[in-house]
Amino acid sequence: MKKFMNMLAFIGIVVVAIALLIAKILALVDVSAGAVTALQMVGECIAYIVTMVYAFYYVKNKRNVWWWVAYVAAVVVVVLLIILR
Repeated sequence: MKKFMNMLAFIGIVVVAIALLIAKILALVDVSAGAVTALQMVGECIAYIVTMVYAFYYVKNKRNVWWWVAYVAAVVVVVLLIILR
């Protein structure tokens, strides 16, 4: 599981980097592309998912219920803000 998550984190950061580079190049020639925005959003979502999974394993080892409350609230806020973007 850890190897898969590390690979997914790598893919996420590479996708975000490519999207940012393409966006910067297209901005230099005054072109805006929806595909770049979509690619960037995919990379961000992968990064968010990896972060949420690692945070889950951190919270799972805590005994206090408030860690779970904070985790669930944070995940709900992130998901809602991504959807309402």
